[in-house]
Amino acid sequence: MNTYNELHELAQTRKRKLGNNTYLVVRDDGGYGIRLHDTEIAIHYKDKIVLNTGGWYSHTTKSRMNEYTPFNIYQKNWEWFVNDKPYKDNMVIEVA
Repeated sequence: MNTYNELHELAQTRKRKLGNNTYLVVRDDGGYGIRLHDTEIAIHYKDKIVLNTGGWYSHTTKSRMNEYTPFNIYQKNWEWFVNDKPYKDNMVIEVA
C-alpha cells in the first residue's frame, strides 16, 4: 500500500493497524497518515506525500517509509536519500 487510493480503500474498512506499532490515520485535512509510534512518518494526499522521521533515523522508520510510499529511501555514509535526493524532515514530494 503506497498510494493515496490504496490507503483510501483501506480507510473504509475497520482495519487500521498496518504492522508492529504502525497505524493508518485518517486526517482532518483529507490526508492519510502512516503513524509509527507517535510520529506520522508519511502523509499521503492526492497530489503529494510528506515525509517526516520525527528525529528517529532508525532502520524501522526507513523500512516503513519504503513500505508505505512509492519511493526508494536509503542511507549512504550516514546520510538518508529519497530517490537519489538528500532527505530532510517534512520533505514534500509531488506525485501524479
